Amino acid sequence: MLAQAQPVILLVMTSQPNEAERLITSLRNGGLPVRGMYTATADRIDELVERRACDLIICCSYDPSVDLDAVLTRHRELAADVPLIVVADHRGDQESVIKALRAGARDVTDREDVEHLQLVVGRELTDLHVRRQVRHLTHRLQQCESRARELVETTGEAVAFIQDGMHVHANPAYLSLFRFPTVDDLQSAAFLDLIATDQRAAVRDFLRTRTTPEAQGLAEIPTIFVRADAGNFRGTLFAAPAERDGEPCLRLIVRTADRSTGPATDSADHLHEITGTATLIAAIATALGNEGRPATPFTLFYIRLRGAADLLRTLGLTQGVAVIGSVAAPLALVCGELGVLARVSDDGFGLLVPELDETAAHTLAERIRAEVRLPAAQTAKTRIEADCDVGYVVVSGPSADPKEVLDDAYRACLGGTVLITRAGMQEPTSLAARDKQPTIEGEDPLTSKIESALDNDRFILVYQPIVSLMGDNQENYTVLVRLIDESGDLLEAKDFIVPAIRSGLIERIDKWAIRNAVKTMHEHRQAGRNFNFFINLAEDTFRDPGAVIWICDCLQEFDVRGNWLTFVIQEELVDGNLGSLSRLVESLKKIKCRIAINRFGGTDHPQMLLQGLSLDFILLRPEFTQGLADDKDKQQRLLALANLAREFNVKSVVTGVEDARALTILWTAGVDYVQGNFLQRPSTNLEMAT
Repeated sequence: MLAQAQPVILLVMTSQPNEAERLITSLRNGGLPVRGMYTATADRIDELVERRACDLIICCSYDPSVDLDAVLTRHRELAADVPLIVVADHRGDQESVIKALRAGARDVTDREDVEHLQLVVGRELTDLHVRRQVRHLTHRLQQCESRARELVETTGEAVAFIQDGMHVHANPAYLSLFRFPTVDDLQSAAFLDLIATDQRAAVRDFLRTRTTPEAQGLAEIPTIFVRADAGNFRGTLFAAPAERDGEPCLRLIVRTADRSTGPATDSADHLHEITGTATLIAAIATALGNEGRPATPFTLFYIRLRGAADLLRTLGLTQGVAVIGSVAAPLALVCGELGVLARVSDDGFGLLVPELDETAAHTLAERIRAEVRLPAAQTAKTRIEADCDVGYVVVSGPSADPKEVLDDAYRACLGGTVLITRAGMQEPTSLAARDKQPTIEGEDPLTSKIESALDNDRFILVYQPIVSLMGDNQENYTVLVRLIDESGDLLEAKDFIVPAIRSGLIERIDKWAIRNAVKTMHEHRQAGRNFNFFINLAEDTFRDPGAVIWICDCLQEFDVRGNWLTFVIQEELVDGNLGSLSRLVESLKKIKCRIAINRFGGTDHPQMLLQGLSLDFILLRPEFTQGLADDKDKQQRLLALANLAREFNVKSVVTGVEDARALTILWTAGVDYVQGNFLQRPSTNLEMAT
């Protein structure tokens, strides 16, 4: 049976969606965690396998629209390791079955023998999992060997490898210690030639003990060494079994008597580099002044090195950190004495420059992109392509605390945008900031209705189910708020949300909704119902430092677990609130609550949001499902977003589902959940329609 719990992606070669669904459902019924897509065109195999990271292909050879020969040809040409299983009509051509097996199909099953197909798919996926593990471990071994060699070459320790008493390799420190010009010169000398004559017998016996199967780790022996120039020195010889170029050997370390026998410390300065976050935060605070209003404008830049993670994977931690740090030198040359430069993260630097306007800031940012480069040996990119991304914020008016200024610059770097705070008229950063304006008495009669409803408990909760397409047995509901006015009319959120934000009442509504939702959760959980709530948070609410305490108090009062609640943030609010949202998410995660982003997919770089916040769900914009069945571009966009979510281990929810045709497409795309009035309208009853 399948050795992995992660869902696997199947490509079914058929022209009939019902047949694809039948096969995939039968595999799920057999306990296999599969998702599927289908096509009858062999020419699309390469594209689908590459884009969807397909795990296995099932070819329905009995489908007259499927060209088995073309499928077999395309499968042979695949660069990826993707097993092919042929499902055939055994009343048909047996010669085709033999041909399929000879052409590389892993097995052929009868279209009516579901149990056989389940066993074959389970076996092939298990074998595939093992092969992938072997490749992964082989790659990691190669990386470890590469890093070990690099460490040997760069360490201050004198290290050598010997085989049958002869030197195979030695690092520069070893050559320098024994006064050998090159490795070739050293390889002509036996190791015992470097030992004083009266010490050789003891060293020979010591080395023999290190070649036995029982030998583990480093062992040591004090001895007298002889250099190439015949000079002697006292020291300690360490030896351990090793392997080089696939052959067993001994790894030797030589330390002189005047040196500590503890771990080498020559490279300590390269291993430990104190970041300058505190220094930069202090500089920003000074620039802002005591009242948070700078006396003169200043610009904060965030410079982020591209591909830092790849460098660390390729070079290893020690060398990778050193290479990333080497960017500081060209940065300092470019920036000169302009301001305060500090390394604030593994791959990022902050630069504060006083008295810089927007035009000058843009010019400096472009200069940094053009001139700040990694060493040529460490990048395979052309020298035309920049090695750094640069974002900046020009601060000339009232601002928040220094950390939020740094967050703004970081967000500008990730999003490729420029955030500007202008003197006397701060640029609105979010929906609430744009909508909230001073109200005039009588201007908005809805405001008084909202206040009256809050004072007289005339809000109610309604619930809309979120339906699993993947067999999830939990019941998930979005919690929505409705207002009952004095006349008994029911108002939906869209009717009062803007006045609530503008008048500053939205946080009171959110707190009412949270407490009553938690209370309802307690009552139904006590009755044995296994469900979870998705609760929306407005900007005023999640910006309130006391919001998490309020949530904790509600959970404690009604004995409800945090992991039963998912708090939902609107995507358009993230850009202006990344700092406060990051802190909120971190706090909510500590009490086990889950986080979702609603109306996801409206930006050009959705992966930035997934990288910036620890999410559990994304709720895609309802616009994606409008006319979905007839819009290929929307289908491709939706498929790409669902795949992106899967890469970050985030569940996808498609909202606004209004017809049955969309459901088939969403299921094929591997979407996790769906929601919409077609499935069930919001209701005061917590019951799933069947």
